[in-house]
Amino acid sequence: MFKNTFQSGFLSILYSLGSKPLQIWDKEVVNGQIKRPQDEDIQSNVLEIVGSNIQSTYITCPVDPAATLGIKLPFLVMIVKNLKKYFTFEIQVLDDKNVRRRFRASNFQVCKSAQLFGNVCCFVCHDTFNSEPILVSGDGF
Repeated sequence: MFKNTFQSGFLSILYSLGSKPLQIWDKEVVNGQIKRPQDEDIQSNVLEIVGSNIQSTYITCPVDPAATLGIKLPFLVMIVKNLKKYFTFEIQVLDDKNVRRRFRASNFQVCKSAQLFGNVCCFVCHDTFNSEPILVSGDGF
């Protein structure tokens, strides 16, 4: 998707203030909702994804699960507000051996779990917004 795009600095793949923030994302909503309310703390539109189950309400990018984004930048930065609800996110990295490896973080895991093709870790949320930079190893995601 971004493989042939010049990449330096930041590359935004989700920006809640844009006119179509989910334009390149696939949405799955079962017993939940995805909306763009105005956050009282920052007085700006945000993206809110809420569901009764984390496996039934989510967004994915790229839309085609067999495709890759082709991003070569080494960091992923997420800004997340603590809503005092269960939260999880996953990214998949295509490493230099052409193997897909999954990284999952959540605020309800109690321990770290390293596996051959994935890693699960705790995501500690502070009371307000959380900026989480993640060093992504491998060729891209």
